[in-house]
Amino acid sequence: MPDDQPRFSLLDRLSDLWGSDSRLADEAEDEDRSRRNRGTIPIAEVADRQRVTLFGSLLSMTFPPASAPAVLVATLYDGTGSIELRWPGRTHIPGLSVGVHIEVEGTAGFQGDQLVIVNPLYRVVTAESA
Repeated sequence: MPDDQPRFSLLDRLSDLWGSDSRLADEAEDEDRSRRNRGTIPIAEVADRQRVTLFGSLLSMTFPPASAPAVLVATLYDGTGSIELRWPGRTHIPGLSVGVHIEVEGTAGFQGDQLVIVNPLYRVVTAESA
């Protein structure tokens, strides 16, 4: 490849594809609209040590291996940002899975650069009640 040609990594190309994909923007807008309809604050506006009620969908869930301490970790996304939810002592919670919409309550705080709620109260929200 000549030196005057730009070099693009696979990650750069994927980022360009995702950035141009209006579907992702539409999904974020839908999540944000659902959050506003429920009257909860945006994750992007959560401050350290703030008591919050948040609404969004679970983007991911991490289940601990049998040899590790039991901590269920999930990522909640609301169209404006994401927050990590942690349930120490739990390896699973019935009704929670990726894609499910939930409303959570708890005190948010930063652990490093990650916004986290430990042991949040939660309510699974069905499509009819969203």
